[in-house]
Amino acid sequence: MNKLKKLILLLITAIITLQPTKVFALKDSDWDIFDINGIYYFDKDAANCITSNLSGTLSKLYDGNEIISKSDLDKISANRSVYEKSASRYGFSWQLLATLHYRETSLRRYNPPNGQGVYQLYSYTNGGKNSNAFTNIGEVSEAEFQRQTDILAELLQKNYGAGLDLKTDDGIKTLLFRYNGTAKSYIAQARTLGFSETEAARGEGSPYVMNLADAKRDSRKNPNWLMIKTDHGKPSTSNLIPGAFLIYSALGGSTGIGSCSSGGGNLSINQTALDLAWGSTGHGITPTDNYRNALIETGINRLGDRWSMIGASCDAFVAAVLRYSGIDKDFVCCGVSHGGPTSSYVRNSGKYVEVPNQQGSLKPGDIRLSAGHIEIYVEQNGVGKIASASHGSRTGELLPFYDNSRTFKAYRFVGKANT
Repeated sequence: MNKLKKLILLLITAIITLQPTKVFALKDSDWDIFDINGIYYFDKDAANCITSNLSGTLSKLYDGNEIISKSDLDKISANRSVYEKSASRYGFSWQLLATLHYRETSLRRYNPPNGQGVYQLYSYTNGGKNSNAFTNIGEVSEAEFQRQTDILAELLQKNYGAGLDLKTDDGIKTLLFRYNGTAKSYIAQARTLGFSETEAARGEGSPYVMNLADAKRDSRKNPNWLMIKTDHGKPSTSNLIPGAFLIYSALGGSTGIGSCSSGGGNLSINQTALDLAWGSTGHGITPTDNYRNALIETGINRLGDRWSMIGASCDAFVAAVLRYSGIDKDFVCCGVSHGGPTSSYVRNSGKYVEVPNQQGSLKPGDIRLSAGHIEIYVEQNGVGKIASASHGSRTGELLPFYDNSRTFKAYRFVGKANT
């Protein structure tokens, strides 16, 4: 009997050993995408991950070809700190700036002869003819590249992205279409391909936005897929450069590309504060569901005293917002009074610079700090407000703006966002 058991055990072992092993291979370009987005542990079969809505494979076109080459990914990685610094000030993802840099000047830090600069800011420079024109033709310095990127970020927020939800794919497509000029011929081209008026208005018929998204938007397969290649030019056969939305998606910016996020991660201090706080006062120490989840996911619920742990403390609220947004995952909690750890971090980490504490000078996401309190300046539908909590008395809430410039200093995040 013992011999029979041993024989059966040996057979089972052999069967298991001979079973084919499931191997998942990634190309170097896929690993580069993960690396550039700070993804160091990847489970292909994770149930809560979102796969590409373009081709089902990260960084690939519909026909299996790569969207971004390794050499271009290396350039984007080298420029990332510049993109991040500008994007963090205005509350959208750095991938959007990288995408426009890719599309406009092929990731070069270079002013072309047309005077429109690194990002080809046609309207801002009036076609390179007004006083905003970038007349210093050729390669630009690090400081000038940062300056132009800051200009672009401000234009995206105040002009091209006005009224759009840039956390959605539709919002990003519409912004990119606006940036390229919303040509009527592209709207007509979208209709011809069977897209609705709404889809046409967000750039589904624009090669600048959606080139190579599928066979009907590939000039090799559809010779009637046309593109305007010069300012005020006429449509001709489209080139083979992937559309801006595909670039944005391949870099991890799209909600439809490889994201296994469990947190806020929207890279917006302003939006995260609005998401976590109650929209009115009178809720006592009861946090919103979003705030409660953020406290848990950021670990704030294990820091400080009992009030900090439940979010009823000013330092806990600000720390949760900064960590949960993805802007500063190292933000220190807890302690504001008498130069506590949180106060010291804001003042001394090198990631925050002092700015005037006046309503006309403050920008959404700026931090206001005194000897015993910390809060965030936010804007909701264009109206300035204060998002804050108070130790032992209330959780995160939105309050009307008030002037505290005599006793509070204001600070703005300028450091590299943690990933």
